[in-house]
Amino acid sequence: MVDPYICLELTVPPDDRAIVYALLTLFPLTGIEEGEETLSVYFPAAQWSAIADDVQTLLQQHVPNLLDIRIESLEAQDWYTKWLEQLSPLWLCEDLVVHPFPDPPQPQSYPGAKDVLHIVPGLAFGTGHHASTRLAAQLLLRVLRSGTIWIDAGTGSGILAILAARRGAQHVYAIDNNLYAVESAKLNVQRNNVAAQVTVIQADLEHFSFPTVYGIVANLHTELVIRLAPRIASSLLPGGFFVVSGILMTYFTEVVEIYRVQSFSVLEWKTEGEWLGIIFQSFR
Repeated sequence: MVDPYICLELTVPPDDRAIVYALLTLFPLTGIEEGEETLSVYFPAAQWSAIADDVQTLLQQHVPNLLDIRIESLEAQDWYTKWLEQLSPLWLCEDLVVHPFPDPPQPQSYPGAKDVLHIVPGLAFGTGHHASTRLAAQLLLRVLRSGTIWIDAGTGSGILAILAARRGAQHVYAIDNNLYAVESAKLNVQRNNVAAQVTVIQADLEHFSFPTVYGIVANLHTELVIRLAPRIASSLLPGGFFVVSGILMTYFTEVVEIYRVQSFSVLEWKTEGEWLGIIFQSFR
């Protein structure tokens, strides 16, 4: 049984979700689940009473098209187990599959797979079932080179860091400010036998001293991607790559211009539904 928690169900259109994500980074979360019309946000029950008023006030003040807020206590339910039962294997590309179940994958179950990633989600921190995670993974593989050093900014379940390590990265620094994500990522790193190549760090991306690396991959909300632009630029080697997803298509022009000012050019971009992934290359 997982710890008790509170579910905040928000009825909010896709164009306003980036604002919601930015506001929610101010609070402790255990996960976010996206639906077509709603976002289900999970908070530790033990901390909810201290933050409830602030969470609801900020959302009502800053999310103009927030249609409804429903609050449900899930103390008597093991929602996490029920959620796992609804998951299924996911092919990120023709030779790469994500196995999201607690039991170890059996190679014969995935004929044709070059890699089977064993990613058990920490609530909703990413198994590849979200479009933005798939975009980031697919674009990462376009520029990943053996023996290079990477940062996975906002690692969540650790899926992108693990993918980079399995495909030849010398080392990956997997960073997240959320304790639940960090614990999930550490377990997944162990499951995939890449502990020697992946260092999981709990830190705030806006204050962490990034090492200088060949590439950075990030699946983050748009506002944070924009705020991090100077730090991303200063952390890359000349000609290095920034692979980013989690951006809504409506922000494409704004994000590209902000990174152009930081001496980046767009190498490639890709969409899935309303979501956008971009490969930037530094020309410093």
